[in-house]
Amino acid sequence: MKIYDLPVMGYDRAKSFYGKAKVIEKDNGEKVLQSYNIEVCKITSGGEFVRMWSGYSVTTMRHVNSFLNFFGISGGGKAWWDAQTISA
Repeated sequence: MKIYDLPVMGYDRAKSFYGKAKVIEKDNGEKVLQSYNIEVCKITSGGEFVRMWSGYSVTTMRHVNSFLNFFGISGGGKAWWDAQTISA
């Protein structure tokens, strides 16, 4: 397993997320986004996006958007997030 800070990607105005957004790359190939110590979403080893957290915050959405951009997954934004099914 490998854990590292999520880089700021896309059109975000920040230079850093200051350790508040982490990527956890698991040995099985999954990539999990941890925002403020909550696992909010993941990309499966097959490349499928999975929403894991039922909540929403502006800052966490910025983390999700950078996560998607970093791994080349399309999507992002509140309406898109709200449309995602919540799974474990």
